[in-house]
Amino acid sequence: MAAQKPKRRTHWDEIKVLQQLPKSLQAELHRHIREPILSMHPFFSAFDRDFAVQMQQVYQLCISEISVEPGQELFHTGEAATQMYFVLEGTFCYFAEGMNASPSFHPTGAWIGEPVLWMSWKHTGRLLATTPCAVLAVQSKELQEILGSEGGDAGIIVREYAMQFTRHCHNHSYSLTDVGVDIDTVEKLVELAFEPPQQDSDSYFGESYVCFFKNFLKQI
Repeated sequence: MAAQKPKRRTHWDEIKVLQQLPKSLQAELHRHIREPILSMHPFFSAFDRDFAVQMQQVYQLCISEISVEPGQELFHTGEAATQMYFVLEGTFCYFAEGMNASPSFHPTGAWIGEPVLWMSWKHTGRLLATTPCAVLAVQSKELQEILGSEGGDAGIIVREYAMQFTRHCHNHSYSLTDVGVDIDTVEKLVELAFEPPQQDSDSYFGESYVCFFKNFLKQI
């Protein structure tokens, strides 16, 4: 008897009845489904804790769900990146281009491709599904349009984390891959971003700093 093919996960936008729910209830459901996965990442976890309203916009407007069959590539080497991925179901295998390191496996809760959120990025390897998989794809353009325009403390923290992350990538560009920024490093960058500035905000986030942020936004 032939093995039954695993059933593909039904996506949010395929369930028409959900589109008819009140907007407030849709927002609650988006958070219920997406927050547990994105909170695996230290920045999104900390940002959601302090700025739930802004993060709710990310859950609703910046995320789509993609199903991937075993053996299918989610992206390949040299492809211009447009989104960061969180593994919702299944396991992926990542093959870094031109490196001697063994392929790495990424199960539910893992994230891949964060650099695209904060800088111009082309994939440095290929990501292959080894099981039936589903991912939450965070759209970089939409996220930057929402968070990049934030003022106040939320905007300051987003810009500081973006600068810290981008600086780390530039300093380690020789070894950077789509999955190359480990969680310990990310946690440290988040701590730096959420530290209160030692000077007043106008001098701390001066003209050169703002120009830096705007320049890498333009590259996306």
